[in-house]
Amino acid sequence: MQTARVTRADVARAAGVSTAVVSYVVNGGPRPVAAETATRVREAMATLGYQPDLTARALKRGSSQTLGLILMDTLNPFFAELHQELQRAAAAHGFHLVVGESHGDAQVEQELITELIGRRVDGLLLMSSGERWRSEPVPHPGAPVTVHLDTAGALAGRHTIGPDAQTGARDAVAHLADHGATRIGLVIGPEGLATPDPRLAGWRAELAERGLTEGPIVIEEWSNAGGYRAVRDLLARGDLPEALLVASDAQAIGALRALHEAGIDLPTGCRVASFDGTHAGGYTWPALTSARQPTAAMAAAALEVITDPGRESAHRSFPVDLVIRESCGCPATPPRNA
Repeated sequence: MQTARVTRADVARAAGVSTAVVSYVVNGGPRPVAAETATRVREAMATLGYQPDLTARALKRGSSQTLGLILMDTLNPFFAELHQELQRAAAAHGFHLVVGESHGDAQVEQELITELIGRRVDGLLLMSSGERWRSEPVPHPGAPVTVHLDTAGALAGRHTIGPDAQTGARDAVAHLADHGATRIGLVIGPEGLATPDPRLAGWRAELAERGLTEGPIVIEEWSNAGGYRAVRDLLARGDLPEALLVASDAQAIGALRALHEAGIDLPTGCRVASFDGTHAGGYTWPALTSARQPTAAMAAAALEVITDPGRESAHRSFPVDLVIRESCGCPATPPRNA
């Protein structure tokens, strides 16, 4: 049996005050309330289980103090870490996050955007393929300030934030080559060749500068399973190169498993470098050498845009740093934050 919703009037009766006083306590104003009275109201709210109507509050204030975040894959370790940093940055500005998962499906993403706009969120944080937004109308009708995360470059009329992935990929390839690898392959996601992905561009540029022939390219989904299948494919073709640049830590984790299963001696049998620099990469065997994305800095930049919606749209690029671990052939180091 459904119980009746506790109202503001119920709290007022229990605390022996007017409904206006309850409103002042709930909303933090506009009139002051004596500390003893405010305590009595809060105790009544807790006893009765009163929950303020956030939608009504948002309509009254013109702000819901919530932000919508849409991720492609909540299980991806990089997305999970970026989500965590966005949560911290949002909380520091007094916002809560409402999170949706699009699975990389443009229709699902659009449905989530529509739902979040209906919830009157104060801003949208989108992690999706930037290619879609090159042809979409700007801005989405009724949308609040929107920030596109983890993008490779500028999108006309939009706020975009992302890493300098091309330089990060070049640094990773250079490091593998410095270990003596002359044939370096690439495992990358399906969007990587269409955009084109800056990690692909960085891989090609560094090989060309060093006069090295391109190794095999395998396109697989951005997941553990995708990386696993990519290496299995290379092994089945007898085309495993001396080293691999894997475009995400999620794929690299699967790639390492496939190499282990095949009995490949790591890292001498195949040196591996990755992109993302997640905490999870520090606990693989061998631990992943990976270009680390500055998730905290990117999250802080996203909230700067949200809290200053009048600023001119622009792209902000952040440098990445190569985290040296063991998968490339360097000596063992303890995991970060171990």
